[in-house]
Amino acid sequence: MRYTLLALLLAGCGLLPVGAPPPAPSVDEASAHLDRVIDAGLARDWPLLCSLASGTCEGELQGAEHLAPDEPPRVADIVVREPTREGQGWLSGGVLFVLCGADGLGDPYESEVLVFDDGERLLATAAVYWKGTRVSFAPPGDDFVVEEPAGGPSRCE
Repeated sequence: MRYTLLALLLAGCGLLPVGAPPPAPSVDEASAHLDRVIDAGLARDWPLLCSLASGTCEGELQGAEHLAPDEPPRVADIVVREPTREGQGWLSGGVLFVLCGADGLGDPYESEVLVFDDGERLLATAAVYWKGTRVSFAPPGDDFVVEEPAGGPSRCE
C-alpha cells in the first residue's frame, strides 16, 4: 500500500511517466517483423499481411492488390525514433524503414513502413508497402498519419 501511494504521488508530480508508450523495438526485431510483412505481400496473403499491420491495412489494400510486387524491396534507410514527451501527451516512436522497389506493373515506388510496439505486439503502419506512402509522426492523442503519395526528393537513388 505504501509503495502504491508513493508511485501515485510521484506520477502526479510528473516524476513517473503515466501512459508512456513502449520504447521503439530494436532494429533487429523490427527488421524481422518487416520481413514477415514483405513475405505476406509477396505471397499475396492479405489476411496475414493485415494481421501484422495497424488497423488501416484493409483500407490501404483496397484497389492495390493487383499492384503487389513480385520482388522484395530494398531497404534504403532505417530511422529509429523513441517516443518523446510532448506537453501532456506522447509522440509515438518506432523503427521507420524506407523501402524502394517496383510494383507488380513494374513502376518504381518509394515507401515508408513504421514498425512499432503497441504494448502487446509489433505492428506495421503502411504495411501495403508498394503504394508509395510516407509516414508522419502525429501529435499526442492521434495515430500515425499515412500520406500518399510520398513526395520530396527520392531516397532510392
